[in-house]
Amino acid sequence: MSKKRENISVDNDRDKSTLQNVFTEEIKNFPPSVKFVLKILQLKGMLTQKEIIDETYLPDRTVRYALNKLKIEGIVEERLHRKDARQVLYGIKNPIEEDVSNFACGFV
Repeated sequence: MSKKRENISVDNDRDKSTLQNVFTEEIKNFPPSVKFVLKILQLKGMLTQKEIIDETYLPDRTVRYALNKLKIEGIVEERLHRKDARQVLYGIKNPIEEDVSNFACGFV
């Protein structure tokens, strides 16, 4: 039984490294502002657009462009803000968790 667990963890590590390589290749060609917004989301977690603007001191149009670019590439996801439904939280998408949630919902 422990061998199976070891194999699973090795496969997950391999998937994570492959995923990391894919993200690295995609990110290389992004403008600096997009990379900056991505780094802020990595460091701070889920943030609203206004919070990203406050953290980065970038113009709101630049932050909107960066978030749209990251959403199109499938790197960032949107979630509704629980405290204020008018706002949207942005965070880095975790494809492994998405596969699990899709499986639980019967989509996979």
